[in-house]
Amino acid sequence: MATARPAGGIVRFAQEAWSELRKVTWPTQDQVIRLTVLVMLISVVVSIYIFLFDNVFHLLVDKLILGIPDVTPAPPIQ
Repeated sequence: MATARPAGGIVRFAQEAWSELRKVTWPTQDQVIRLTVLVMLISVVVSIYIFLFDNVFHLLVDKLILGIPDVTPAPPIQ
């Protein structure tokens, strides 16, 4: 058996959604810019932290634990 749909359907849904959107307190342009810059700065700081931690971890594992020597450059082709 099929269940009964509530009265109004898609039109009622759209009206209620629009009504709820009018209640939202939207941020000002200044707030959007400041928060966007903050997110970008935090992203850069976190990426630098991960980059440094990864390189230190790589050096510890390769050099101290596995004993892999530094890579020497290939001789020039003549």
